Amino acid sequence: MTRRIVLIVVLCLMAALGLSAPGKAQTASNYVPEVPPDTTGPIGVDETGDKQAIPWPAGFPFPVPPLDPRVVWTARWICRNASPAEVTGFRVQCPNATFLDFHIADCCLPGDHWQLKGKAWDANPNTAVTTSPGPVPVYSVPGRVYRYAGTPFTRSVDAYVECSYLHGVSVFLADSYVHFSSDAACTVTPDPGIRRIDRTP
Repeated sequence: MTRRIVLIVVLCLMAALGLSAPGKAQTASNYVPEVPPDTTGPIGVDETGDKQAIPWPAGFPFPVPPLDPRVVWTARWICRNASPAEVTGFRVQCPNATFLDFHIADCCLPGDHWQLKGKAWDANPNTAVTTSPGPVPVYSVPGRVYRYAGTPFTRSVDAYVECSYLHGVSVFLADSYVHFSSDAACTVTPDPGIRRIDRTP
């Protein structure tokens, strides 16, 4: 009986202090959801390494892959992953374009292999995949998505391109060169890197 009274007093005290009983699930009142990183500011190189999509710094040499003669627009980015489980995404929108090409090359440590996978939202959806061959900084063949008919709401190339680390020396942070090109001007909107298994078809 004394034990039961002590237990009731302790539980009442814990409730008054806002503590949960041991072994119990968290309640909605003390659960704190994960706060997504702030992506409203400009994306650039930073010391903490929490930005995975980095525009290429001006004046720094960047290898250029062979391009289609119809190309009138290019954009160069660095894909930075902090683990082999990270996937970094780029939304690329190209009004008036008929295609979007993307190349990837290993940066920095020889032996890493990278993948770019792009999907275009279209009346005839299409997907392309390309992988870097490994030597620094040799580019992959281009992955290409097309605008066939667009959608009822847009006549542009609207694509999502994912950058992921396939395999290699497994030293992180790891970087790769990403090169976009198209036959019309495009806008690239990077997403923060997300740890997930790359299962996009």
